[in-house]
Amino acid sequence: MFLRNLDDAKGLFDSLKGTFAGVGMTAFSRIIPSYFINQYNIVSLRATRDLSLLRKKAEIFCLEHAKGKSVREKGCNSALLLAHPLTRRFLRGLPDPKQILLYQNYSELEALAKKEGWNLIGNPSSLRVQVGQRSFFKQLVSELKLPSIPGHIHPVEALHKQGYEHWAAALGSTFVVQLPEVVQGGGKGTFFINSPSEYGMLKERLKENAWRGTALKSASIHRFMEGIPASMALCLTKHGLLLTGLQKQLIDLPYCGGLVEDGVFCGHVWDDTAWPLSVTQKARKQALIIGEYLNSLGYKGILGIDFLIDKRHEQVYPLEINPRFTGAFPMLSLLHLKDRVIPMEVFHILEFLDVPYRIDVEELNARYALPIKGSHVLLFLLSKGNGNAMDGPDAGLYEYDPEKGRIFFLKGAFDYREIKNESQFIITDGPPLNSGEAFASSDPLSRLCRLLFSCPAADDNGVLAPHAHRAVDWVYKKMGISPSGTGGNGNHK
Repeated sequence: MFLRNLDDAKGLFDSLKGTFAGVGMTAFSRIIPSYFINQYNIVSLRATRDLSLLRKKAEIFCLEHAKGKSVREKGCNSALLLAHPLTRRFLRGLPDPKQILLYQNYSELEALAKKEGWNLIGNPSSLRVQVGQRSFFKQLVSELKLPSIPGHIHPVEALHKQGYEHWAAALGSTFVVQLPEVVQGGGKGTFFINSPSEYGMLKERLKENAWRGTALKSASIHRFMEGIPASMALCLTKHGLLLTGLQKQLIDLPYCGGLVEDGVFCGHVWDDTAWPLSVTQKARKQALIIGEYLNSLGYKGILGIDFLIDKRHEQVYPLEINPRFTGAFPMLSLLHLKDRVIPMEVFHILEFLDVPYRIDVEELNARYALPIKGSHVLLFLLSKGNGNAMDGPDAGLYEYDPEKGRIFFLKGAFDYREIKNESQFIITDGPPLNSGEAFASSDPLSRLCRLLFSCPAADDNGVLAPHAHRAVDWVYKKMGISPSGTGGNGNHK
């Protein structure tokens, strides 16, 4: 079947038997297939205030709802969620065959899927782990002769043995330390070092050679370079490589100023501001080279590539591969749906099914390259004490009234198409429903909710736009949290 539009995709999926179930920590993260799969199911962990809205689009099993309390298992992931007896009982009640859409695969999940008779829509865990390693990416950049930022991966002992002056002499007065064994994304295990005192504090924090409960073997130490953080979403298909245009990332927005770690991913901005042609061409060429290399390894479906854009010199540096659904999803797909473009999830799922389909890769890529407009901002717990019996605003569409100087609720919503002007925004992907309990996690980088805007939330320097600044302040206040600040440059602390 030739897929030209979303109706074609719906028709194809309507012809398939069995159950499709997306798995995520929150239901919002897996909502997109409900736009093209009837009777779509979601298995989620967290009880959030947008569940009643999302249930109008999909059948949702929420483990915290089923248990009647918060789930506090440390490091809970989709493997632990699917292994829970209540989750398995829910899935056993659904028609076979069962197609399970994953954020990313785990070895223990592969054994469970074999036992339960599930088909996992996701790359093998061994391939995912291989592709996601910093050492793999470092070797790939060298082998493919791509531009690289000066620096190397060292044994963690080198971090303790050498002083600040050693690294500053080689890399400059500001450098970046990343911990390759800390595999969680979003900036976890990343530190920007600007002085001997900051380096001393980092060595003290890592004196036990462990971080976030993970034993450390190495440290990636590289030069800090000024630039615009950006990314690109790709989908590797049997017909060719699909890829989006460059999308600006929001990193270290000012309210993250009190966090220990740096490089914290806070969202995206999509707008119609054109990148220099040479930048676009270089990023696209690098993405195609990397995508073809991963395809040769057997990788299928969606992944992301992070870049640093030196706009002044029109240079593009690939930073890492994210072999999974990236932080751009599902917002990127909601914006594509708004513009009547087939979301990448359609092709990601089809790549893992024995279903013939045809597409025009060139035409799709031309549509993916068109400008889209919108943004999203993540809000975090920020400190351990903030999770005590937290309350918060309802999910939905809000608007700022300049005459009354206040923000008020309009209606339940989670789709960009509901936002009618720049004074409006959506709260979704939360907030948590705690019912008077403390928040389930004490990690300062635990996500509380996401704000959607129809326009850019910040500029290239990480300065929040007035409408986003106002919304972020208001939501945090409603949750009883005092962030470090929401004003200036978000790229430095």
